[in-house]
Formats: sequence, C-alpha cells, structure tokens
Amino acid sequence: MKRIITSIVMTACAAVLMNSCQKTPAEKKEGIPMTIQASVIAPESTKTIYDYTDDKTLEGFWDSYETITVVSFGQNGITAVDEFVSTGEAGRKKAAFSGTWTGNEGDKIICLYPSVDSYAGYSIFEGVTVGSPTIYMRDLSTASAPLQHDDTGAVSDVDLMLGEVTLYGDVAYVHLEHLFAVFRIEVTLRDLPYSAPTGSPYDQTRVNSIRIKCVDPDMDIDEWGPIADPVFVKRSLLDVTTESYTGTPFVVEKGPLDYYLLDSGNYSELTLRDDDLVEKTFFVPVRFDKDLEEGYELCFQFGGNYYDDEKECRESIRVFPGCDKRKTITSKLSLENGKIYGFKVTI
Repeated sequence: MKRIITSIVMTACAAVLMNSCQKTPAEKKEGIPMTIQASVIAPESTKTIYDYTDDKTLEGFWDSYETITVVSFGQNGITAVDEFVSTGEAGRKKAAFSGTWTGNEGDKIICLYPSVDSYAGYSIFEGVTVGSPTIYMRDLSTASAPLQHDDTGAVSDVDLMLGEVTLYGDVAYVHLEHLFAVFRIEVTLRDLPYSAPTGSPYDQTRVNSIRIKCVDPDMDIDEWGPIADPVFVKRSLLDVTTESYTGTPFVVEKGPLDYYLLDSGNYSELTLRDDDLVEKTFFVPVRFDKDLEEGYELCFQFGGNYYDDEKECRESIRVFPGCDKRKTITSKLSLENGKIYGFKVTI
C-alpha cells in the first residue's frame, strides 16, 4: 500500500456477521462471506501522507491490489486467521475488502496490515497461527532490509498497523493505528570513508548500511550491556487472548536498528566512485519505547554489511572510520507513530 494513514474505518456487511451468531459451530467454521468497506479518515491535524512535505506529513491511498489479515481470538488465543482482498483503481481513498470470516461467536477481532501472507508481512509477523496466544513482531529493520532505500513508496511495504474491530448497530469498524515512525535521513558523502584490507569481505567502494541507536550518557553500561538502548525497540510481542489483549505491543528487546541499504531494484547504497560527493535520502521505519530526552546522543553510524554464505546469514554492520555521526539532543524530542522526522548527516 503506497501510503501511510493514521486511521482506517472499515464498514462491514454486519448483518451477515450478526447472522453468523445463529449458526452452529460446524457451520461457522465453514466460513461466512463478508465484504468490508474501507475508507480513509485523516483529520488535517493528524493526517500522515507518503509524499514528504515541509510539515512532515505523508499522503495516503490504496494500491490496485491490497490484502489485509483478519485475526479472531478467544480466551485461549487465536481461533481464526483470514485474508481479505481488495482490488480497484490505484490511488483510491475507499476500498472494499472481501473474504470469508471463520471466527467464533464472542471472539475479539483485529486487523493486521500488511497481510501476514505478503513478503512484508512474513518479514514482520510471527506466530499468527490458530491456537497461539501471542503475535510476535520481528526486528522491523533487519527482517525487511531489502525494502529500505531512498524511495518513500518502499516505506509503505512495511507500513505496520493494527486495530480492533467493533460493531455499531449494523456496521463494523476498525481504526488501524501505526506502530512505527519514519526517519528521513539526508546523507552527504564527501570522502571515501573506508579502505578495506586485502581479503576483507567488506566492499571498500560503498557504504551499504546504516545503524541508528541512542545513547544515554548517564546509563550504567555494566548494568545494561554494550548494545543497550534507552529509546529504540528491535522486537515486540502482542498478547491475543480476550483476557490479556490491550492493543499495544510490549517490548521484547531494545537495541540499535540496522538497515541494509543495498537492494537489486534500487541501488540505494552510498557509492563514491568518480563523483566528488554523493547525496541521498533514506526513509526508514523506527520503533521506539520512549522519547529522545535532553542530553541523549542520537547516533547515525554508516558502514559495511555482507552475507556470509557459510553461516547463511548477514553479518552485523561494521561501522567505517569517520562514519559514526552523533547529535546531542538539546531539548526533548517527542516521537509519535505515523510521523516523519528529518535529519541531515555528512560523512
């Protein structure tokens, strides 16, 4: 979905849903066809749009083909996971999602975007299966690394949102809320930052990774560990039982966020070859646990990253010499999901 939106209202054919309560459990599990009418509600004061403007907003619209996951759960966990699909003209503000609901009477129902069956959804969500009492949200930056580059549209591929379905008379609604903010990082590369030794797996001609982290100078490193972070969240967990669901994920792990910039379709790494300088802009999603407080150091670290064939995984970022750029926060910066925050860095 090429957009960020603060909320979506989904209007369901609720007569069909309410009639399902009259059926036997066996009939319900066969599924009930439903169409969910989706429209965008974006008050001017909270609107977020995907075309960057001076007031830090993003423009929202639906793609021609969209999917969303409808999760039903009861006292012991998830009872049904259903995919709903919408097709239509790209750029539309309203969309009709059609699918078959297979939940139980009395279930709580939530919607997840992106769909768990999509590439982005698979990268983000884990444990979205019948019987599970939790939904695990993976490291957003690393898992979705090929999607991070200097194209605002790419951010929409990891537009992590969720909301609870509620019924009002004969209409069903869900307000989807963002679970991340976006950092817009303008980078100027003036010098070749790294000369790799012979045999090094790191490419000395390019910077292909960014690490974002926060440092609290007053934090006890011995207590928190060398990768502790007072602000940024790597992984989180959502309880999905009717007794424990709050709608807000809780933090599983905090720490630096690593973004691999290179992807075959966009060539978004910072490469200094024959040019005197290179300027690029990157849009990356961030999850956070608290605001950037006065006195904290916000760090943008640039370097190399490569895939290890023997380990079959990507090695962690090596920060190149001279590429650890830090900014001391002089006054509190409040972070808000669904908003863009711009930074300029020269290396």
